[in-house]
Amino acid sequence: MAKSARKYLDAADREQQILEFAIDFVAQRGLRFTTRELADALGVSQPLLYRYFKNRDDLLQKIYDEVYLKRWDPAWNAQLADRSLSIRDRLVRYLTAYTEAILDERWIRIFIASALEDPQITKKYLGLLHETTFPLIFAEVAAEAGVAAPTGHQADELAIEIVWGFHSSFFYMGVRKYIYRNTIPDDLDLIIRARVDVFVSGLVESMPRLEGHIANAGAGR
Repeated sequence: MAKSARKYLDAADREQQILEFAIDFVAQRGLRFTTRELADALGVSQPLLYRYFKNRDDLLQKIYDEVYLKRWDPAWNAQLADRSLSIRDRLVRYLTAYTEAILDERWIRIFIASALEDPQITKKYLGLLHETTFPLIFAEVAAEAGVAAPTGHQADELAIEIVWGFHSSFFYMGVRKYIYRNTIPDDLDLIIRARVDVFVSGLVESMPRLEGHIANAGAGR
């Protein structure tokens, strides 16, 4: 970061500039870094870095807030629960917005690095999905099928696993593009609609049988 670029920035702008550099640094380097290494890469002193970030964990929290929470729309779950539309239409609308938010190189690379090296970022983000979005999607598909969603610990685990497999297929497109360096289609609309249709159709058909699978699994213990 050139001195002339730093000289005339106020504190908030300088903090944002350092944060943006840190995000790029972590996206390329991973999470196995020290604040001294980051300060050296920035061309600033470590004490100056600590003016804006109390420690390494504080920096990672701000990276999480900037890269992940800012792209998370709290309205998504409310839209998924809006039964004025079919569950297919709701999922298409949600996944269109969701893929636009996450199919970004820094988002994908930091997420993978966190999973491998320091899981605090991935745990926080997956908590958002596992605690609210995944159970909600499962329950709304059950409502579309006209059945009550199975309940209980095993049912909750099953719901998360079923929805996670579907939901993660969109994240995996980012892995293919930014980790494997493969090409993916520019227009995802057809892919989203086709995957939603296959997922909903299959789950609606299977929903009445899931209670039996859960009961049999419990009896086999």
